[in-house]
Amino acid sequence: MAKENIRRIRLSAAAAAPARTAARHLAAFTAGMLFARGTVFGQYAPFGVAAAAAMPYSVLWSAILGSAAGYLLPSAVTVPVHYLAALLAAAAIRWTLNDLVRLRSHPVFAPVVAFLPVLATGMSVALVNGSGTATTAMYVAEAMLAGAAAYFFRRTVSVWESGRSPGEWSAQETTCAAFSAGLLILSLSGLSAGGVSAGRVLAVLAILFAARYGGVSGGSVSGVAAGIAFSLSTAGLNYLSGAYALGGLMAGLFSPVGRLASACAFVAANTIASLQVGNQAAVVSGLYEVMAATVIYMLLPAKTGSGLVGIFSRSDDSSRAEGLRRSVIMKLDFAAKALGSVSESVEEVSKKLQVVCSPDISSVYHKAADEVCRTCGLNAYCWDRNFTDSMNAFNDLSGKLKEKGQIQREDFSQPFASHCGRLNLIADAVNRNYGEYVVRAAAEGRAQQVRDVVAVQFETTSSMLEEMASELELYDLFDYAAAQKVEETLRIAGIQPFDVSCRTDRFGRMSVEIVSGPVDCARLSKAELTEEISRACSRTFQPPCVTTAGGKCRIQMTEMPVFRIKSGCAQHVCGNGKLCGDSWEMFSDGNGRQIAVLSDGMGTGGRAAVDGAMACGIMTRLIKAGIGFDAALKIVNSALLVKSGDESLATMDIAAVDLFNGRAELFKAGAPSAILRRNGHAAVIDTPSLPIGILNETRFAKSSETLADGDLLILMTDGALSSGAEWICEEAEKWNGRLPQELAEAIVSRAISNRRDGHDDDITVVVQMLTKLE
Repeated sequence: MAKENIRRIRLSAAAAAPARTAARHLAAFTAGMLFARGTVFGQYAPFGVAAAAAMPYSVLWSAILGSAAGYLLPSAVTVPVHYLAALLAAAAIRWTLNDLVRLRSHPVFAPVVAFLPVLATGMSVALVNGSGTATTAMYVAEAMLAGAAAYFFRRTVSVWESGRSPGEWSAQETTCAAFSAGLLILSLSGLSAGGVSAGRVLAVLAILFAARYGGVSGGSVSGVAAGIAFSLSTAGLNYLSGAYALGGLMAGLFSPVGRLASACAFVAANTIASLQVGNQAAVVSGLYEVMAATVIYMLLPAKTGSGLVGIFSRSDDSSRAEGLRRSVIMKLDFAAKALGSVSESVEEVSKKLQVVCSPDISSVYHKAADEVCRTCGLNAYCWDRNFTDSMNAFNDLSGKLKEKGQIQREDFSQPFASHCGRLNLIADAVNRNYGEYVVRAAAEGRAQQVRDVVAVQFETTSSMLEEMASELELYDLFDYAAAQKVEETLRIAGIQPFDVSCRTDRFGRMSVEIVSGPVDCARLSKAELTEEISRACSRTFQPPCVTTAGGKCRIQMTEMPVFRIKSGCAQHVCGNGKLCGDSWEMFSDGNGRQIAVLSDGMGTGGRAAVDGAMACGIMTRLIKAGIGFDAALKIVNSALLVKSGDESLATMDIAAVDLFNGRAELFKAGAPSAILRRNGHAAVIDTPSLPIGILNETRFAKSSETLADGDLLILMTDGALSSGAEWICEEAEKWNGRLPQELAEAIVSRAISNRRDGHDDDITVVVQMLTKLE
């Protein structure tokens, strides 16, 4: 069977070979004829000879026949025999020297083969006609143009036959190709109707497309090149050099706004540049040409020319980009370490300040004794002879002060109370100073908490920078051509991109990150956007992750993975109330992972709902913004700590499933056990940890599992586990449905019915099932 398939493939290739050969000869014939029709200075046409000198030897005679046909057709050329003779001479030179491989492969070979015949035949015509110095100089200039054109033609043919995409061409190769295309368009300048030249219409179209895909540089360069070429072609059209150049510049400037704005800018700039010439017929025809080209440009589909976007991306910038990437990674890593040092310094200073500035309750007693006992006659007896006994009497008050907030004269111990005549005054002084002590202690505690939060924030920022550096390390290649195609796709979709990054990691997965202006997420069709970007990058992507912040929109997406997640969630609100203390989110992070976030606020009701929603919402936004789980947890913890003066705490339960390899990472902060059903058997995953919002230092308890097709992962809040987890494992094992929502609802219903302690609680169950994409 395999041999039969190979035989068929070979027969198909053999049948297609003659067709390809015929197409090559036809292309060479057509190119030779068109180049022969291109004229400069009104009557000179050296480009047919240049084409014959540069074409591959396998299609040489087709190119020569095409050039000969072009010279024999009626044109502005006064002495066509001059070019026919030069054409035959160039063919003879190439036929004679074709066996000298090193010679014919030299870059100067084609220019010399074009230059010498054109110069020799031109000098012969000048000698026969007795031409003057000016005409002879024109023949020399013509020969130089033939040599230069042959060089560009040869470079263009070589790069075309190499099979490389335009995005892989060097700047020199792109310039040669652009010059060759310009001369090809120049050959059509004589094809006109009513004074409107088809060649100049094509030139304007080329400028508009160059401005669209190349911006200011593409529009300016193409405008200058087209203007100079057509100004040299025919006398009296010198204004084109300025009109096309200014038009290309303005079209490039307005290209980010859209096609219509770019086209209108070109028309306006071209018109202004043309007004200096006056109301001449040539200028009026030129304006008609611009209007015709603009109308054609707007009528063409928006995607026309998108394959040319690679021409304006430079592959030779990759080494410079790699150097920049390494520099950014080093700076991020060093900045992370520096911020880590700052965090350590802040913590050290905070500990010292806590020792130095923290109020001491003994100061309450010293101040009270100083205020009342200083003028007492028994001062020497109490504080000189019996200092220890007196001080112990005061220290015994500490427990009662902390318990009741104040003391009475009856709270003093014997024998101090028996001989002190100012107990009422001392009690009042102690109560007053203790009130001040409590205020100072609360303020210092709050200040200490702020210092601790600041230290944690420095540490968190350090962790974020380290994670960014690690993420950049994973990307091996930045695809600039694909990024430009995505930019154009976004503009067509009405999205204004500020920056687009298409990058491929060491596993060959491409991810796209876009920062754009504000986007109406309600009207954004993620399916259409995914389809268009997939087409632009020649890869299949999954729907994007879209977030907004600071007036900008971040769109992140990655290639279509191997698996997908089917999910379901069911909730029960305590007492059938309106506010649930549990909050959950599920989304794709744009890097090939499906993320589930579940948070349970302390208690039930409105306050629990605020804490749970706040923790879940902040965590979700931070993850979508590209911040790692550990750094995001510290930020959420700090937000809960400083939210209000009252204690706020919540659990955090996160499951991140890699849809390329099925690896599931679990992150828990105070969250209860999870259930994993793998190969039909369910097991409890228990990772004890503390909730967030209690301590300044917090961290996730982590575990990882590898899932396969059909495996289940169940996350839940503690309300579902009031009667244990064994029955949930039984429910998971016997469930054989296709909709995880059904299992989630069944678990919640049974959890409610299983409760026998007379209490109620919020219950949330999230079920995820990994399935393989067809």
